[in-house]
Amino acid sequence: MEAKELILRSLEQSQGYVTKTLDGLTQEKVAWSPTAECDSIAFTLWHTVRVEDTFVHRVVQHGKELYETEGWQEKLGTPIKASRYSAKELQAWKAPQLDDLRNYANAIREKTLTFLQSATPEKLSEEVVRPNRPTDSVIGILGRISRETALHARQITYLRGVQWGLDK
Repeated sequence: MEAKELILRSLEQSQGYVTKTLDGLTQEKVAWSPTAECDSIAFTLWHTVRVEDTFVHRVVQHGKELYETEGWQEKLGTPIKASRYSAKELQAWKAPQLDDLRNYANAIREKTLTFLQSATPEKLSEEVVRPNRPTDSVIGILGRISRETALHARQITYLRGVQWGLDK
């Protein structure tokens, strides 16, 4: 199996986890977090999609993120910053509507897959996207996106489990 096919399958599988985990959630459940210092499902999803947007558009393609070019910041009502929030900032962070988050995630994933399908094997394996990080090849970045998505899908699943336990 080629690296491109492996990444495509991995991205598809990790996205499937996220989709399944979000099914049936209310806006209240999406915005809930166990403590003021913890991320909500909405924040975790938003962060995951922001990272993919940043990596694919800014880091790999050296362009602007869809977050800016397609107006997702305004649509979601969220700040530019994608990570490293203090507890105070997390408390002030307003959860966007789940449908809007899903639409942003779908838009980003579509662009990621379009890029991946058009990329040559040489571009994927040989191009170093950040000179200060020589191990960051295009395929390495795409693999990282897949791992990030899968890891954060598990965090969302855990939060759902905590909520389910509290609801009983």
